[in-house]
Amino acid sequence: MNHYILKWRISTFTRCYLLCLVSFMLCFAMNAFSQGSQKTISGKVTSNDGEALIGVTIQAEGTFVGTITNVDGAFSFKVPSTAKTLIFSMIGFKEQKILIGTKTHFNVLMLEDAIAIGEVVVVGYGVQKKATVTGAISVVDTKDLLQSPQANISNALVGRMPGLLSVQNSGAPGQDASTLRIRGVGTFAQSTELFDPSAPLIMVDGIEAATFNNIDPNEIESISILKDASATAVYGVRGANGVIIITTKRGTESAPKVSLSSNFGLATFTETRENMGSYEWAKTFNSALKNDAYFKGVYIPKFTDSEIERYRLNSDPLFYPSTDWTDVILKKWAFQTQHNVNISGGTKRVKYFVSLGYFNQEGLYKNTDIMSDVDYKLKYDRYNIRANFDFKVTDNLGIKLSLSDQLDTRSGPRNSVEYVLSTAYKAAPNLAPGIVDGKLTVLKNRDNSIVNNPLGNLLRSPYDKDQGNNLNAQVRADYKLDFLTKGLSVHGTVSYQNYYWYQRSYHPELPYYYLVYDQEGGPKHVKASQERPPSLNTDSRKTRKVDIEFGLDYARSFGGDKEHNVSALLLYNQRKLYDPRLKYGIPNAHLGFVGRATYDYRQKYLIEFNMGYNGTENFAKGHRFGFFPAFSLGWVVSEEKFFPKTEAVSFLKIRGSYGEVGNDWVGDDRFLFLPTSYTKDGGGDFDIGYWFGEVGVNANKHGSASEGILGNPDLTWERARKANIGLEIRLWDDRISLTGDYFYEKRSNILTRMGTAPVITGAQLPAYNLGIMQNQGFDGELTFRDRVGQLSYWAKGIFTFARNKVIEMDEVAPRYPYLRATGQRSGQYFGLIAEGFYNTWEEVNDPNRPRSIWDNNKIQPGDVKYKDVNGDGVINEDDRVPIGYSGFPEIMYGISFGGNWKGFDFSVLFQGAANQSRPASITMSRGFITDGGAPAYLNDYCWTQEKYDNGEAIKFPRLSISSDHNYQRSTLWVRNSKYLRLKNVELGYTFNGSILKKLGLSSTRIYANGSNLFTWHNLLKGEDPEIPFVGDGNYEPYPTTMVFNFGLNVNF
Repeated sequence: MNHYILKWRISTFTRCYLLCLVSFMLCFAMNAFSQGSQKTISGKVTSNDGEALIGVTIQAEGTFVGTITNVDGAFSFKVPSTAKTLIFSMIGFKEQKILIGTKTHFNVLMLEDAIAIGEVVVVGYGVQKKATVTGAISVVDTKDLLQSPQANISNALVGRMPGLLSVQNSGAPGQDASTLRIRGVGTFAQSTELFDPSAPLIMVDGIEAATFNNIDPNEIESISILKDASATAVYGVRGANGVIIITTKRGTESAPKVSLSSNFGLATFTETRENMGSYEWAKTFNSALKNDAYFKGVYIPKFTDSEIERYRLNSDPLFYPSTDWTDVILKKWAFQTQHNVNISGGTKRVKYFVSLGYFNQEGLYKNTDIMSDVDYKLKYDRYNIRANFDFKVTDNLGIKLSLSDQLDTRSGPRNSVEYVLSTAYKAAPNLAPGIVDGKLTVLKNRDNSIVNNPLGNLLRSPYDKDQGNNLNAQVRADYKLDFLTKGLSVHGTVSYQNYYWYQRSYHPELPYYYLVYDQEGGPKHVKASQERPPSLNTDSRKTRKVDIEFGLDYARSFGGDKEHNVSALLLYNQRKLYDPRLKYGIPNAHLGFVGRATYDYRQKYLIEFNMGYNGTENFAKGHRFGFFPAFSLGWVVSEEKFFPKTEAVSFLKIRGSYGEVGNDWVGDDRFLFLPTSYTKDGGGDFDIGYWFGEVGVNANKHGSASEGILGNPDLTWERARKANIGLEIRLWDDRISLTGDYFYEKRSNILTRMGTAPVITGAQLPAYNLGIMQNQGFDGELTFRDRVGQLSYWAKGIFTFARNKVIEMDEVAPRYPYLRATGQRSGQYFGLIAEGFYNTWEEVNDPNRPRSIWDNNKIQPGDVKYKDVNGDGVINEDDRVPIGYSGFPEIMYGISFGGNWKGFDFSVLFQGAANQSRPASITMSRGFITDGGAPAYLNDYCWTQEKYDNGEAIKFPRLSISSDHNYQRSTLWVRNSKYLRLKNVELGYTFNGSILKKLGLSSTRIYANGSNLFTWHNLLKGEDPEIPFVGDGNYEPYPTTMVFNFGLNVNF
């Protein structure tokens, strides 16, 4: 077994080593010819307003020799004596070429570029000028991503892009990615292991990817989200939920630039809950038992006064312990670190960008190293390698080569973090003393049974080490066909993705002991577990995907003043996925055609048409291909002659779009038009079979073949019809910019299962087109930028609101209309309406009080008073109504601001969400589950007669061990989980000047930042409002972490 593990590691290391070696050899080999006799060139670069420009790239044309300007806009470097031309370039300014001749000193004026990179956005299968875009698109660049010390890209996007909603399901290393939704949830279909019906499509450099969370943010140039049908229609079947486009960095025509960044961080939980100590817990336990005596009929205290006194005095901490299990299992701080080095540059013929990155994130588990042969530490490591090359083979032929590899390792106990934390919260403080003399120690119960030490749930499960290797290779060729007609070109792309997953599971024997008194009255360890040898198991999986694309591109301007601008795209693509988890073991294939045509007149009147034509394996002939069109219009009002030419409104555009996109998946099922194969069983005790013979004499059970899911040859495409109206405006010489959009989506023919088929049908019915759902809302962004002297400052706000409604779904008709899920938002919580508490026996004994079906109707003061919705005099499930919201937010917003002054820079981001609900988990809302622990706030919040008489605030019902009535899902426990979070703060300083230049450095920046620093919410202490409710409430999520980070960035 070790041979195969070693082989995998050697293979992986060799692949990465060769990729790095080839990449760097290409980079430095291209720089080898730049040597020879030299002369010194110097000068200064300024903008058109006379201010010095920092960071302008100056390169001797045809070489790799170059430099950048310092804080004073000055530059000085040596160039080959054969160099004839200097190239000056900077984002946001027009490139300039200046002949060298006999001069050695140059004063250069850079002019602003009206169509600079900031004014170009990435769209589906191409780029467009921002001013002429008619679709709804949001963009964020690498600078914003790097401000957040997050483990993955999805968390760094939160609060930065209008139209994007998210929840973070966990804070555990390697599992802390956010679930993203573009403009909310558009379908009520359920997620599976391989398919998320509401997830956006991920495109990395034009190729579909399963995730982007394993990409190093230092590799990313920009991220665009496409939100409306006009922007996503070209993706057809894959674009129903919006598209996230990641564009990685590529080389530019400049001297080699080396950038080194490194940061170190400390992570801690944003908030944790405290449990009662043994003394308070034992007293409260007895009080709860006494409260329950009314409906149980008897009160027998669990703890004697003598035992409670021992807990108070802590006189015998081994046999009468008071253990804080969260302190035993969780530590205060963990390390997090990230490093990256990249080199970029190029000539007219060859451009390159090569990056190497490493990320390490430790979990907050404690006492993981008790065993000598394994450390159960929760840990995540990721290595990133990327090499992008652009070759201009001829004036007409260009080739792009993109290589990347992400290797990640997640290690830790197999038991989920939710399970481990829930057992820590549920465990009684007197259960065991924890670790004594290096031994995992438990105590015997009064009946001599042994209860497992909660730390054992962490250390006695298998230790898993999951390793993944995600290798990507892409080649694209572009060829100009100007000899046929100007502006025509053709391109072809081939992409290969290979993912290999390997798991090594080691299960050692960790003995545990119980304590007894020895003959001298002292503690003695007695082994409680049986010996067993350790075990080692491995598992692996390999998936691969091949994408092929071929397209024609056309872009041309006509008229004397280029009044008419047209562009077109016609593209064929196909994809084949090989994944052993796919049903029937057959590769999955998609193919499609894409078309786009755009026209604008003087960048004033804008028209665009997009279409996708896709085929699927899931539908029968006649339904297999779907056509998804979209069109959009735009009017740049500020270009009209009648529009006043003032600084007050410098730009105004109105745009609108309408179109269709689709879906062809239902869970993990495939070939939905065909019945599945019959399943044969062997006639075992738990198999379906038939009995033949005489009972008690010669009866025998025989195996059978059972029918699978029926097929539906009439099944067709799920379609989402989307409309969007948008406004873009810039005010006061572009200091203020505002973008706002209203959107509406109606999804019909939703692919789902029947909900009204009786169990006596005798068959598993197929999928049907049975649902209709609508989703609507608005999103927007407001930005302000200005400059006062040497102080540049900015502020930005983003807002998204998206509300869905189930118009039609197949559900069994309930007794009362208000119990229907139809007509509600998807995921709507249902529950009882709590109207306070019964505070007196007069209220309890009121003959008009509705009868409760729980606790034998033995209601008493301190119990929850529920509303009898249907007026039948009984409180039961028929009184449940829609309460609160769903677990996914309808509103998300971000407020950020920052600036820079004389090398100092700062930024602040607040992020919030609203219109979401979260039920309280079992461990948060009540204590003593199966004689377990209780939250420290329980006594402060629970109802007592004294609190009621004194008029004190009461949040919880009376103390109870086993009441069912008080803990029904209701408005008491389903709370509004809106929050506002100080998401990120960063302060930095950039060093420039002659001293750095002598050291070969162009700039050095040091910075400190923090994430998830403070959260305002109305939930209980220890609850994270961003993390949704887990399962049935018996599990506790791993909280999000607060990270304090210190970093350094050096540019050579």
